[in-house]
Amino acid sequence: MQRHLQAGIFGGAKACGLNVLLGMVMSGQMPQRPGAFAAQFAPETLQRFKDLCRQQDKAYSKVLERLAVLYIETNGAVLADRWSAPGAPVATTQGVQKRQVQVETLQNKLLEDLLKRVELLEKKDVKMLYELDRVYKELAFLKSGLQSPS
Repeated sequence: MQRHLQAGIFGGAKACGLNVLLGMVMSGQMPQRPGAFAAQFAPETLQRFKDLCRQQDKAYSKVLERLAVLYIETNGAVLADRWSAPGAPVATTQGVQKRQVQVETLQNKLLEDLLKRVELLEKKDVKMLYELDRVYKELAFLKSGLQSPS
């Protein structure tokens, strides 16, 4: 098809425009579909990102899309304190501290909930053991031919 365009089979300006468009598509300068884009990552960063996504069984394109949505929703604030050089320590701000307190509070609530559930299960376990013991004794009475004392 490219040879046909170069030969001018489609005619004049139309062929020239199609030739430019075809060249852009072939060179990768133009997205293949709406919503597609190309980015240049540092090779090590890209590899570590892909490895982590693969480890978590997530499509890295979907992770990037979610990050973009988060960036838009926060009007860029999600990265406001992280624009330092890669690997440099990130300054702790009130926003980060507040989120950390919220996370710790949530963790404490979850831990309390889990402890309550464990306590309930332990009580149920004790009741079940008591019932099993009672049934076992009643079964022993029946096997011996005696009436159970109930």
